[in-house]
Amino acid sequence: MFPVRLLAFSAVAGVAITVLADQSAKRNALKHVVTKGVGEHFFQLGDINYFSESLNSACEQAASDSDADGSLFPFTHIIADRPVITGSCIEDIVTRYGQEDDVFNEDFLQAIFFTSSSNTASLDASAIQYLSTLGISDLILSKAFADHASNITGSFSVIVLSTANAASLPPGPFIGKLEECGLSMSTVYRLYTDHQRAFVDGVYPASDGTRGHKSFGFFNPEWPLPSIPVPSRIYSWTDDRPLAGQRFAVKDIFNLQGIITTSGSASWTRISGPANVTAPAIQRLLDLGGVIVGKTKTTQFASAAEPWIWDDVYPPLNPRGDGWLSCSGSSAGSATAIAAYDWLDYAIGSDTGTSMRRPAAVAGVYGQRPSQGRMTLEGVTPISHSTDTAGVFCRDPYKWLKFSRLWYTPALYQDRSLTGLPAYDGPHGQGLPKKILYPVDYLPLKHPAAEDVLQGFLAKVTGALDTEIEQFNWTASFEKLSQPADFDLARLLSNLVVMWTYEQYQLVGEPLVAMYEAHHGSYPRLEPPMRDRFRSLDYSAAEHEAARDIRRRAAEAFEQQVLYSTSDICSESIVLSDISTGGLPAYREEKMNMSPNASFLAPPGTAGTSGDFCPFFGCIDVTVPLGQVTYWSKKTLREETMPVTIGLIAKRGCDLMLYDFIEKLADVGVLKTVKAGVQAF
Repeated sequence: MFPVRLLAFSAVAGVAITVLADQSAKRNALKHVVTKGVGEHFFQLGDINYFSESLNSACEQAASDSDADGSLFPFTHIIADRPVITGSCIEDIVTRYGQEDDVFNEDFLQAIFFTSSSNTASLDASAIQYLSTLGISDLILSKAFADHASNITGSFSVIVLSTANAASLPPGPFIGKLEECGLSMSTVYRLYTDHQRAFVDGVYPASDGTRGHKSFGFFNPEWPLPSIPVPSRIYSWTDDRPLAGQRFAVKDIFNLQGIITTSGSASWTRISGPANVTAPAIQRLLDLGGVIVGKTKTTQFASAAEPWIWDDVYPPLNPRGDGWLSCSGSSAGSATAIAAYDWLDYAIGSDTGTSMRRPAAVAGVYGQRPSQGRMTLEGVTPISHSTDTAGVFCRDPYKWLKFSRLWYTPALYQDRSLTGLPAYDGPHGQGLPKKILYPVDYLPLKHPAAEDVLQGFLAKVTGALDTEIEQFNWTASFEKLSQPADFDLARLLSNLVVMWTYEQYQLVGEPLVAMYEAHHGSYPRLEPPMRDRFRSLDYSAAEHEAARDIRRRAAEAFEQQVLYSTSDICSESIVLSDISTGGLPAYREEKMNMSPNASFLAPPGTAGTSGDFCPFFGCIDVTVPLGQVTYWSKKTLREETMPVTIGLIAKRGCDLMLYDFIEKLADVGVLKTVKAGVQAF
């Protein structure tokens, strides 16, 4: 958000008023709701709620923030990029504002403020005529227009400010107040109610120069749902950074300066203060121009808890289908937000076990577990340094690819001492994989119609690219690894459990219990399985180190014998992976999944899924939406639709190759943008 503090306004130079106002434009007047803090205004224009920070001006005395006299008014700032402004020029700008921004609307055309980068500028007769048809009340001009302002006559007041040119002020919607010293103003946020309960709270940038953020803390009075403050996209149009103005939600395990990281736990929140520093992964997206609008819900300490296990917070509502499907865990809030809200561009999550890919699958959006070590997790509540990763959800494959290529910079790779894995291979050729491996021990998808969607996808891939489908067996591939001896699925899973349990106890459990008991004299309130896991350490340091050693040696063999490089291809093959439900509905109520026509995401008693393989071997696993199928809803008692997705697994370190492969599929229309709301397609 641009803090409007750069303009030094002096006295109003002149005012010409006519009484020929065009009555055709019926606009909603600004309705002041409440003032929060010092000058932070909540107001309405029609049925849309807005928020603005304290008015800014360079008056010798602070501008009055009070709206006791009803003098606050909405206006639109337009930067003139030519000396003479025509009516068609203004019309094009206003039309673009309305088409490309959800914060701006015609109510902000009560007044228009023109500035110019030229020393002198003017409005021609067609411009005056067009402004009259808009029915504006006030035309406010910077001093660049002063020489020609006296020639303007129209159905509006003309106000000239004797101030320097204001080209550094962003264009877009504002609220303002005319005072003796000049024009005080503030940028505005549109408020969206989080009906899907995906967010902990909204956030917005602090204007105190600290680079921190403030918790918004405003909830719908009819029901305690958070309001999310969203700035105008127009403000970013003068910013040339690659992600300028793109809106992000961030999983509430990533530190954001000025905001308490709750980690999904009321007990953790009670012993935590606001973060002093933003996590480097999040600072990276801010540096690229991104705008953070809120922190999203997570399970306690990013566990794999299903919705019926959540205790401290109400689990997010997956918007797909009947609205009662599982949102999975632990990045459920981020996946739900991106699936539900078209005003949101990206949502950041994390994946230790399946916490990115499974929510992406049930929400029908793009998401990934990157190669292990691809992004630093400094300033992030950990589970396991050995297996934690950070990913991003998005509805648009091209936007998702652009962000991923920008975000995962080598400067932010993790130190290998944390991951315990070998270094990535050196540079590889730019070729794309020639084989897609179809794991017969984990496919086909359970729902025949979903398998038809998958087979249709594969037919399109082989038809568009020089790629063939080959049958494959995960179980056999493990048993054939040259090292360690006698490696199999059971050993893979047991070693993951050792790493997760040991490291989360050391990094989170033990410090939490000690600090909570010191401050509050009791054991913290925890959900299963942390309730027992944090009481004592189940594994020794030697067992943990042995598990990491087995993993390292198995990963070396895996990258030589299963997913390996050739002279011109980083990963010779891509493996398909389904960690969702095979096209069957998984509900947010436990008992609703206990029937042949529904499925748990992780069925009780099963020995792992293909979602466990990349956490162990460190490979990249991307979830992509393919289509949708119908199901008979136990909630609405009618047919509904749910997404069908698939995972694409490539060798560790081959992220850019897999991104290129996905881009090719998007180019030929095999992968498409999904919609927000009930249906993905």
